[in-house]
Amino acid sequence: MAITLDKSASSSPQQQPSIELGNRKEASNEVAFVVRESDDLDNNEFEGTEATDGDKVDMHRLGKKQQLIRHFRLLSTVSFVAMATAAWEIGLFLTTQGLTDGGTAGLIWSVVWNFVGFCPIYLSMAEMSSMAPTAGGQYHWVSEFAHEDWQKWLSYLTGWTSTMAWQAGNAIGVFLTGTLIQVIILENNPDYLFPTWQGSLLVMAIIVLVAVINIFGAKIIPKLQNAIFALHIMAYICFIVPIWVNAPKVSASQVFGGFSNSGGWSSMGLAVLAGQLSGIYTQVGVDTAAHIAEEVKNASKAVPRAMMSVYIINFLLIFVAIITTCFAMPDLSAALTDPSLYATVYVLRQSMSTAWLTCVLVMIICLLICSNVAYLTAVTRDLFAFSRDNGLPFSGWIATIHPKHHVPVNAVILTSLLSFVLSLIYIGSSVAFYAITSLLTVALLQCYLFSIGSILWRRIYRPATLPPSHFSLGRWGVPINIAGVIYAAWAFFWAFWPIATPVTAAGFNWASVIFAAVLVFAFVHYVIKARHVYTGPVVLVRRL
Repeated sequence: MAITLDKSASSSPQQQPSIELGNRKEASNEVAFVVRESDDLDNNEFEGTEATDGDKVDMHRLGKKQQLIRHFRLLSTVSFVAMATAAWEIGLFLTTQGLTDGGTAGLIWSVVWNFVGFCPIYLSMAEMSSMAPTAGGQYHWVSEFAHEDWQKWLSYLTGWTSTMAWQAGNAIGVFLTGTLIQVIILENNPDYLFPTWQGSLLVMAIIVLVAVINIFGAKIIPKLQNAIFALHIMAYICFIVPIWVNAPKVSASQVFGGFSNSGGWSSMGLAVLAGQLSGIYTQVGVDTAAHIAEEVKNASKAVPRAMMSVYIINFLLIFVAIITTCFAMPDLSAALTDPSLYATVYVLRQSMSTAWLTCVLVMIICLLICSNVAYLTAVTRDLFAFSRDNGLPFSGWIATIHPKHHVPVNAVILTSLLSFVLSLIYIGSSVAFYAITSLLTVALLQCYLFSIGSILWRRIYRPATLPPSHFSLGRWGVPINIAGVIYAAWAFFWAFWPIATPVTAAGFNWASVIFAAVLVFAFVHYVIKARHVYTGPVVLVRRL
C-alpha cells in the first residue's frame, strides 16, 4: 500500500492541523491513497516515541499529537489484551445468570452462539481499528464515519457510554479479586461471616496497588506481558486438570441437554434467552486492543491482528473451561447456593483438597491483579482520549500526560477514585454494586452498535471516503457490518434482563436505570458546556 503526501495545501494558523483525504485509484496491485496535508509532518514530534512511519502518518491523518510511548509490539499486544480480558479467570465466576436461566446446556450453547454472533462485530471493529488506530476507539469511529448531521452528538453519546463501560469493567475486576480473597478465608475458616465492609477494604487495597503499578511501572508493563500470558496458560492447566481427574462427573446428555428454568420464566426458551448474559459477557472487551493503539508499534497492522487473535484464544479457553465445570456439577442447585457465592468454587471443592484449592485461588488472584493492571491501562487511555476532545467535565485536567512517566496520571487517579466510591456502595448494598458493574456489557454493546452502524452507512453511501485499511473486509464489508449491527442490537436487548421473575428489587437488573441516569447527566453537561467545546475528532480530518 502506497501513501503519497501532497504538501501543496496551506493552512490557517488558527486551525489545528487537518488533512483532506482525496481519491483512491488502482495501480497494478497497489492502492494509492492521496493525502493532502495542510502542514508538514513534523518528525520531531515523534522523537523518542518509537513510532514507525506508518504510525506517524496515521496520527498525522487523525490530527493527533503522539503523546504516549509505543512500547507494545504485536505479541505483547496479544498478551496484554488476553490478560486485560482474563477470559477464564473472570468468565468462570460470572456464570450464575446462565446457570440459573438455562442450566448447564443453556450456558454452554449461549457461549457458542454468542461467539458466532460476535464474529462480525469484531471483524468490523478490527477493520475500523486499522483505518483509524486511536485510543478513542468507538467514539472516534462514530465521529469519523457517521453522517455529517449526526457525527457530533452520536460520537459524544458514544464517548460517554464507552467511559461508563470501561469504568464499570474496572470495578468488576477489582471487586472479583477482593471477594476471592474472602473466599480463601472462608474455605480455611468455615465460621468466617463474609462481611461486606472487609470486602470493600480489600478492594480499596487492590485499587491502590493497581494504580501505583500503572503510574510508576508503565514502562515495564509491556515487557512483562508475554511472561504473564504464559502464566495465564499454565494456571489454566493447573485449574482444569484436577477437575478432569478428580471431580464427580455427570453424563454428556445431562450437560449438553440439561436445560433448566430456575428463574421462573414462562418457558424454557425465554429462560435460556434471559440467561445468555453470561454467554454475552464472555465475548465483550476484546476491543481493549483499540484503546492502547497509540502505544502499539505499527498499530494499523498489529491492533486488528491482536484483536482477532485474542477473540479466538479467549473462546477456546473459556469454552473448554465452562464445559469442564458443567461436567463437574452433579447438583446444580448446590452449586448455585454455594456459601462462596460462586458455582466454580463449588466445583473446585469437589475436585481437590482445601490446600490445593487455596493454591489455585491464589494463582487466580495474582493473575486477576495483573489483569486489573492491564485493564486500568486501557480504561485510562479511553478516558484520556475522550477528554482530549473535551467530552468530559474537567477534560483539560484528565487529559494531562505526566512529563516523566508518559502516562495520563490524572486519568488513573480519577478512575481509582471512582472505583473507591463503588467499593463504598458495596458496604451498604451488594445489589447496588452488582447493578453498577453490570453496565459493562450493555454500554459496550451500545458502542459496538453505533460504531458499526456508522461505518456501514459510509460504506454504502460514500465508500470512496473510507480510509485505507491493512485489515480490509473488502466486498464482504456490507454483509459483515449488517450482521454486526443486528447481533449487537440483539445482545443489547437481552443484556438488560433480570435473573428471575417475578422481579424484585434485589433481582432487578438496575443497569437500565443507571444507564439512563448517566445519559441524562451527559445530556445536561452537553447543554451546559460540551456543545460549546466538543466538536468531535472528525474536525481534524477533512475528506473530499
